Amino acid sequence: MKFLNARIWLILFGIFLLIGSLSGIGSVESEASKQWDGVDLTGRTLDIAASVEVVWVLNVALWGAAIIAISLLVSGHSLARVGVVAIVTVTLSQIVVATYLGVTYDYGQSAGGPPWQFFIILALAIVTLVACIVNWKQKPIRVDASVHA
Repeated sequence: MKFLNARIWLILFGIFLLIGSLSGIGSVESEASKQWDGVDLTGRTLDIAASVEVVWVLNVALWGAAIIAISLLVSGHSLARVGVVAIVTVTLSQIVVATYLGVTYDYGQSAGGPPWQFFIILALAIVTLVACIVNWKQKPIRVDASVHA
C-alpha cells in the first residue's frame, strides 16, 4: 500500500470530520460562550448562539459522512477527482464561513485565533488533497477475463 492512497486519506479525513465535530455536540453552549466572548449570552441569545454551533457541528459531520461514502463508493481516478472537489469545497466553505462570521459579527475574535484542531484539519486536508492530486491520472484497473474463465 502506497503512502498517498487517496481512498485511505479520504476515509481518514472523513472520520476526523465526523468524529471530531460530533465530539463537540455536548458542549455547544460553552463553545458559543467562548466564541462570542464579550457578548451577554443569556436566555434567548445563548440559545441562538448555541444553535449556530449546532448547525456548524452537524454541517461538518455531514461533510465527513459524505466524504467517507464517496471514498467507499467511487474508485480509481474518479475517486481522486471527486476527492479534490470534496476537499477543496469543505476547506473553502469552512474558511469562508469562519471568516465571514469573524469579520461581520466578531465571532471567535476573543478566542485568540483558530483552535488547534483547525491546524490538524488543515494539515490532514492538505495531505489528502495531495494524495488525490497524485492519483488524478491513475489508470483504471483492467481485469483479464481469460484468467477468470
